[in-house]
This record gives sequence, structure tokens and C-alpha cells, in this order.
Amino acid sequence: MSQSLTKTNTPDQVDCLLIPLKDKNLLLPNVTVAEIIPFSHLLTTASSVDWILGRIDWRGTAVPVVCYEMLNNHHAPAPNPNARFAVINGVGNNSRLPFYALLIQGIPRLVHVAQDAIQEVEAMNQGAYDQAAVTLDGENAMIPDLERVESTLINHI
Repeated sequence: MSQSLTKTNTPDQVDCLLIPLKDKNLLLPNVTVAEIIPFSHLLTTASSVDWILGRIDWRGTAVPVVCYEMLNNHHAPAPNPNARFAVINGVGNNSRLPFYALLIQGIPRLVHVAQDAIQEVEAMNQGAYDQAAVTLDGENAMIPDLERVESTLINHI
């Protein structure tokens, strides 16, 4: 008796992290995030902008910390005991900024995103650094424009 095995066609999926902010989620490809670390003391920085909160020492590297909400001209989040830092791999090839961190408001969730499972939606209060507003399995999220975030950050560090 012979059985024939056939490969089922499944859509390609991208592993992503749904990252909680103050009043929205960011959706980032998993490979973009180097590590999620506990909130720790911020070292001061000479930055002239308020959205750069300071820097952290991560694995021997001084990493600037960005408040994404403030970068998008929204109010800073209230202090949160669940706050963490998401260390982001720089998307450009800039030796001055191999990593930076985002202040986040909880533990990110791993989601598997298939192309047909994500829908772009119109969003009120979409910030200048939000590339797109999407819904994924009924949950809203913003896809940030990481190249723009990084470019702006480089100009202020």
C-alpha cells in the first residue's frame, strides 16, 4: 500500500512582536528586536530633545533610550511598574547607532503574521513616525517607520 504525501501550500509567515506602549501596540518583526530587558536606571545624556530619555549600558554599549510616544508628539506614559526596554537593532549601517532602545509598557507578545492576516486601517492620531496602522486578528497596532526613527535619533545624539 502506498501513500502519497503532498505538501500543503501555506502562506509565508513572519514572526513579530506585539509591543505594548501607553495606549497602542507596535508591531515589529522579531529580528528587529535584539532583547527585551527590565527597566533600569537611565544614565544622563546631553540631548536637547525630551524624547531621548537617557541611555542605558547594554552589554558594554551605551544605548540611547527613546520614548516613542513623545517622539510622536504625544504625552509621556505614566510611570509603570511593568515598564521595560526593547533594544532595537539599528536598521541602517551606522556605526554610531548599532542599537537603540524603546521604553515599552509591558511584556511583548510573539505573533505569527501571515500576509493575508494583516489589514491596513485608517487610524486617528497616527504619528509622524508611524508608517502604518494595521489590525491583526482583531487587534490594532502601529508599524513604526524605524528608518525615520533612527535617522532622527542619529541627528540628536
